[in-house]
Amino acid sequence: MKWLSWLRTFRFWLTLISLSAIGINISGHDDYNLLLAATSPLTWLDESFRAVRGEAIPIAVVYLTSLIFWYTVGYLLDRLVLRLRSSQR
Repeated sequence: MKWLSWLRTFRFWLTLISLSAIGINISGHDDYNLLLAATSPLTWLDESFRAVRGEAIPIAVVYLTSLIFWYTVGYLLDRLVLRLRSSQR
C-alpha cells in the first residue's frame, strides 16, 4: 500500500496535470495551445520576453521542462507541508 501514499502528494498531482496537458496537446485537442501555455514555464518565458520569442524552442524541450518544473514545484510543496506538520507536533 506504499503506492497509495503517492496519491496524497503534490508531486503526483501536479505532474499528472502537466502530463495531461501535454497529452491533450499531443492529441491535437488543444488547437491554440492554450492549455500548454497555461502549464509550461518555457511558454511563459516565450510570451514574456522578446529575446526568448526570437528563438524557436523544440516542442519536446517544452514538454520535458514542463514535467520537470511541475515535479519540482510539487516536491517543494511536499517538503513544506512535511516541515509544517512536523513543527506543529
